[in-house]
Amino acid sequence: MRSLKSTAAVIAAAAAIALGCGLGTAAASPAPAAHTAAAPRATVGVCSSTAASNHTVHGALPQAEVHRRLSSLTAQHRADYGLPAKGPLGTAAGRAARQPLVDIHPSQGTAFKSMSGADGSCATQSVSTQLNADSTTTIYTPTMYPPGGSCVELVTVYTTSGRSVSAWDWCKSVSFAASVPIDSSFLSTYTNGSGAYTGRVVQTDAASNTWAASLYNYSTGQWDTLFTQSGTNQSGRTDGWDIEELYSTVASSGQAYSCGDMAGLTFESSNISVRNNDAWSPASSANADTHYDTPSSDFYCPDRNYQMVSAYDHWKTVG
Repeated sequence: MRSLKSTAAVIAAAAAIALGCGLGTAAASPAPAAHTAAAPRATVGVCSSTAASNHTVHGALPQAEVHRRLSSLTAQHRADYGLPAKGPLGTAAGRAARQPLVDIHPSQGTAFKSMSGADGSCATQSVSTQLNADSTTTIYTPTMYPPGGSCVELVTVYTTSGRSVSAWDWCKSVSFAASVPIDSSFLSTYTNGSGAYTGRVVQTDAASNTWAASLYNYSTGQWDTLFTQSGTNQSGRTDGWDIEELYSTVASSGQAYSCGDMAGLTFESSNISVRNNDAWSPASSANADTHYDTPSSDFYCPDRNYQMVSAYDHWKTVG
């Protein structure tokens, strides 16, 4: 989640504080370390599919449990701390003893341009069941937010409280509002054995600015809904992103704790597409660039390898 005030690479991070409950419609209801390649390029055709299941995502958590697991920052606390973005979810335990040099918030990947008629985005994004986030680290990778003033961001989340694909509400609560754990059931239903899920966020009603985040169910060939929200976007943004993003701290060694957490794992987003006036097209120089990129050095991870495989519909990071 990019800051509302700045897209700077390094910001002061706050310790985790309580999350306010959100509004909107949310679902209730052993794997590879990370995929080595995202799902086949043919999957991009899924983005334009109108096959909706009219069901919620299988395994989605009740909203109270979402708040318990992803207790981050209320809108009021974000303002108090000057961190309007979703912020770090790690606990404060151990931070004083470690004496970190700096708190970091870097990002790299595809940035969607602000364009008239923009009303959605879609991508095939990696997941891992073996990543264990350090208590000072929160990883949002990949995280996708469509251009057009969306109410919803679709985030792959790794924290000390677990791993999930979650929806961030930008219009009402400005908090995590829906979540499904990344487990064996999720992998069998939503990754088709590829180690990557296909998700999209689209505007379903322009008059009320209603947006829906959905995951493609490979078992049924239909889209399952994770979260729906409407209203006025509180970020003030009309551009968007599909990026690697994280919050972490740097140890006295000069290396970020996130570096160790992500070592040897591949994080990837492919088949990145943008919808404009209901028409889908691959992310390209016509609708995207890299204006949210920070320098690779801002990750404080010397062995990390990032590449834009195909501008701008496919990027990959190896930790």
